[in-house]
Amino acid sequence: MVSLGFLSRSEQCPEHVRHVRVLPGDASLNRCGPATVVISPDPNGNTHWTFSWYVLPSPGWDNWPERMASQLTDLAWNAWWLDVASLTTALGLAADRALMLWGGRFWPGYRLNALVFLDVGSRRRLVYQAVRDWESRFAHVRFSTEHDLDEALARNGHKQPES
Repeated sequence: MVSLGFLSRSEQCPEHVRHVRVLPGDASLNRCGPATVVISPDPNGNTHWTFSWYVLPSPGWDNWPERMASQLTDLAWNAWWLDVASLTTALGLAADRALMLWGGRFWPGYRLNALVFLDVGSRRRLVYQAVRDWESRFAHVRFSTEHDLDEALARNGHKQPES
């Protein structure tokens, strides 16, 4: 079962949660680059993991979300966060459209028991539309209010970004 949570800023993310982003590939070579995993310490001695997946904008959809799901499955990370802004930028689409297209091809191949945060930023409503679409299509993907760090922040008196 995949439990989905929200965060509005990467700083909200618990230290153990790994970063996943989608970046533009090399258009001059007309190909996607290989995925990379970078492990780096911060000044406090904490280790940060970043998985970067490189894609070409449409029509380069081919099967890269399926391959991305396979690689993330192989990594067996039990908690990671998707940088939604990187996905929308790399694909040149609005958040809801980018997530629905990506998720429609990603979630069938990703079946780990994992916690996946979505960095909603100021796009909470758009991201939630995509999450509702996923929940209706994939029985193993569910939003968890317990992991809605964006709402928790608001309950504790911090203003949420406009959506």
